[in-house]
Amino acid sequence: MRKHAKLGVAGALLVAMAGCAEVNPDLMDDYDLYTWDLEAARTMAPQGSGFSEGLRRGYLELYDDETASGDWSDPGHFARKAVQSARALNVQPDQVALRSLSPEHVDELTAGRARLISSFAEHARRKAPFAAARAQVAFDCWLEQQEENDLEGIARCKAEFETAMAEVEDALSSDIDNVYVIFFAWDKAEITPVAEKILDDVMDDVEGGEIVRILLAGHTDTSGTANYNMALSQRRAATVAGALEGRGVAADMIDVEWFGETQPRVETGDNVREPQNRRVEIRFAGE
Repeated sequence: MRKHAKLGVAGALLVAMAGCAEVNPDLMDDYDLYTWDLEAARTMAPQGSGFSEGLRRGYLELYDDETASGDWSDPGHFARKAVQSARALNVQPDQVALRSLSPEHVDELTAGRARLISSFAEHARRKAPFAAARAQVAFDCWLEQQEENDLEGIARCKAEFETAMAEVEDALSSDIDNVYVIFFAWDKAEITPVAEKILDDVMDDVEGGEIVRILLAGHTDTSGTANYNMALSQRRAATVAGALEGRGVAADMIDVEWFGETQPRVETGDNVREPQNRRVEIRFAGE
């Protein structure tokens, strides 16, 4: 693939994000990034919303793909975005102007980014957090591959973007924010401060008056025995139900299910500690 000196892309993004998310650039130097931060981003329990978790995973995959391809400039850019996502910071899709593109490609990519940003304004990051994250990562991938003029990569990333955006836009057709995800530490069922904020968002929707049922589904990763995990997923779902009841939701408005390790969000082998699978999914049913 054709390579460019694109260090300015990562630097410009970091400066922009430092301004909007109060990131200290000194915490993101290359030594810390490759010695500590990147590995921590791979292994840490999720620290934010489903959207942030989706970005973390997606940018880590982009980092790995670019490293494997022999790209010497872009891996650090995507590694930084992975680390910032793991910290639950406000990570935005790349600006089209940060890449060196032929004029005929600028309009299409600008329209794609505007479509993504418009979906965010309609709360796509809450209604369809994982699809919205896939769309953002795919857009950055498409933009990067377009700069390199890698036709196979362009087609792949653009197709991923279109598929994810179709899912996002389908979710936006609903009048109700219909999915939230609360993550848990390994072998734990306690509500974290991050989860408390998500529950506050849930209550904002409930108090809007359009929701008649709240559906909770507890899950675990594959570490531990199947029987133990079934009980753990039940405890997690019950914990979330109790937290909602404590905020004033009637118990008969809440349906609780639990699935143990049988419905992973990320497919793994047996006995694997996967943070994204340790979760309770919260869905709504309206009138």
